[in-house]
Amino acid sequence: MLVAGSGCGTSPATPSVAAVINVGTKLENRVPFGPDERAAELSELCEVLRDSYAHLETKRAQWGLDLGELCPRTTAAIRQADTWDRYERVMVAFVSEFHDAHVAWRRARGPSEVRRRIVRLGLETRFVADALVVSDVWPGSGAERAGLRRGDRIAAIDGRTVDEKLGARSELRSWSRSEAARYDFAEEWPAGRVEADHPPPTRRLTREAADGAYETLVVEPETAPRAGRDTRAVSVGRRGSATILKIATLAGAVADIDRLLDEIAPAFTADPGPMVIDLRGNPGGHDKAARAVASRLISQPITGGAVRVRLSARARAEHPEWRSLADDPARPGWSLPQPVTALPAGKHLTATSITGLIDAGCRSSCEALALLLRAMGARLVGERTGGSSGAPFTFTLPRSGARVTVSAWAMFDREGRPIEGLGVAPDETFAPTIADISAGRDTALERALATRR
Repeated sequence: MLVAGSGCGTSPATPSVAAVINVGTKLENRVPFGPDERAAELSELCEVLRDSYAHLETKRAQWGLDLGELCPRTTAAIRQADTWDRYERVMVAFVSEFHDAHVAWRRARGPSEVRRRIVRLGLETRFVADALVVSDVWPGSGAERAGLRRGDRIAAIDGRTVDEKLGARSELRSWSRSEAARYDFAEEWPAGRVEADHPPPTRRLTREAADGAYETLVVEPETAPRAGRDTRAVSVGRRGSATILKIATLAGAVADIDRLLDEIAPAFTADPGPMVIDLRGNPGGHDKAARAVASRLISQPITGGAVRVRLSARARAEHPEWRSLADDPARPGWSLPQPVTALPAGKHLTATSITGLIDAGCRSSCEALALLLRAMGARLVGERTGGSSGAPFTFTLPRSGARVTVSAWAMFDREGRPIEGLGVAPDETFAPTIADISAGRDTALERALATRR
């Protein structure tokens, strides 16, 4: 299954939807409906986007997106897409043109299609400037046995340069910012899908030494996730007198977030001190969860920004709470600005100062939480967030059964700047060096711990 919708930056460009038809494919698993029906399904998708997508103006300004040109161009390609592989590639390339993590196209594989499983390389990477650097190696993994270490610079993957691999990934995914593209590539490339009934192939990684020499290592993939990985949505730790509150995700039920916050509240009231709220890598979830976290940190109401909702009939039907929203007389089809507000609630998490730690992995409702932290007077340290706002709704295309998500609202900061495509800028930009990573130091966290406001 191909999926688009998690952020393509300025480098490299999204491919032409007409060009993807020429990709070599097997001719089995033909699409069971004809060219006219495929074109009709695309036409329905275009109409939903035209009617309900919240970022058309922003994407036109940022990327030159022209739906009136894109839909006819894609229609010519989709008529030729007679196999599932070709069909998926055209549709994925189409939604990738939107450079929006919330615009996604997903199709479940049929029972006769090849089943796949995920394998991993047993290492983590991140970009430091233009260098793809190994940031961690799983103990006992094939990567460790191959000799890979923290701080190694990866120059090529399976015989292709990092830039080439990043470009290939951008054909199948769409990011609103190039930094988000690079962040996700570093997170995701060590994992891959292989046929379920076949042993995973080895991978070849070429690393660059300090003296400029290159060495290619053969790595055996791992077939299981990393043992002992912390999967908690909310966790708390201490570093000296400071408390570190890690918010890994805002997905799931808001009641579960509230319960976790109740459980950790005593750690704050017993010995209040400075607090760092670590939002790095938080992909978002629900805006109500963002408000729930902020509500524990304040003694009076705060407003971090505003959202405008694209009030199409489909969006109103998908979100009952939007049915009563009034149209903005100055912008028909849009709601009036709705404040992103948090009210004091629940067991208070007491702190003498608050610092937020952010990066390009902080997306969507995580960015709403970053705005709320700033509104309460917290200082934001780290890197600009991913730049993704949406509150998407989902609908199913009638012939392929593919599920498509569409962003239905646009979020703005208190100065009226859109979050989509821009993100939330830190008050202090800070990123680790290769030397920091080699030494196993989390210098961004150290910097946040040293910050007071």
